[in-house]
Amino acid sequence: MPSLFRRAPTQTVTENVNGVTVDYEIPDTTTPPRLPFNLDATLRRLLFTFAITMTAGAILWGTVAIGGMLQLLAPAWAAYLVAGVFDAGWAACLIAEWLLRYDSTRAQAPRNAGVAMLVVSMAAIITHGSLAGSWGWIVGIVGALVTAAAKGVWAIGMHTIRIKLDPKYEAYLRTLQQQTGTEQALALGERDRMLTQARTVALRLALEARRPAETTVDQITDHPESTPVQAPDQPVNQVDPTPEPVLVQAAVHGAARPVQPEDQVTELLRRLKLGEHITKKGAAEILGVPESTAYRRLAAAQSLLRQYN
Repeated sequence: MPSLFRRAPTQTVTENVNGVTVDYEIPDTTTPPRLPFNLDATLRRLLFTFAITMTAGAILWGTVAIGGMLQLLAPAWAAYLVAGVFDAGWAACLIAEWLLRYDSTRAQAPRNAGVAMLVVSMAAIITHGSLAGSWGWIVGIVGALVTAAAKGVWAIGMHTIRIKLDPKYEAYLRTLQQQTGTEQALALGERDRMLTQARTVALRLALEARRPAETTVDQITDHPESTPVQAPDQPVNQVDPTPEPVLVQAAVHGAARPVQPEDQVTELLRRLKLGEHITKKGAAEILGVPESTAYRRLAAAQSLLRQYN
């Protein structure tokens, strides 16, 4: 029965139809060759199944035993929660040892830590058994041996898959892992930098939007009084005064709405993308705003330009 989540195999057929070469797919009905039975792989899976099952049982037994002892001094929920730390600790070391099975130098640390945690767990189980009476020592020792047996089976399984590499190949593998880890760390750092920069730009724009609206029209308030200009041969009563200065207004994109800070940042960003060198004074002249405001707009535009690049 075909799987609902697995795509049926297909094969590509190339044919010439009326002088045109076409490629199309049809279901692949050929049966792939069946792999021969691998006894070694089956036994290895069975070995690790036993190891995982025994580890789970040892953790359960250790948690019950140590939790019962700690319950004398703490509430039941806290005692059993903390009791799982002993066995969960050496189980975590087993996982780390598995991940580092091709690096004997780095695998040594989790291996030693796992043995130390195993000893502590066994000692705690024996101590708990001693509190149960005269036969408690035997019960405690048997319970501790359950944990030791689980650890031993797991160690045997690790020994079957561990490959002792030559020092040069270990160094080669370690160098590749370091290079890959460095590239990943640099990529994560660049991502964090870009996210921080984007949040900074968004924060600046949000703060600018909360400011009171600023006028973008340069008002000329101080006008010198017009002085009549008289030609040498012109009568006094026909003197024409000098024309009043024309009020120059900054260009505003779109007369339907006032200019927003985002529009000014966009205008500066457009000019920067064209390669213009804009200073704080130049930005103030372009936008028709004070230099302090122009500096903030220019900084936001430069941040966006660095983000896009």
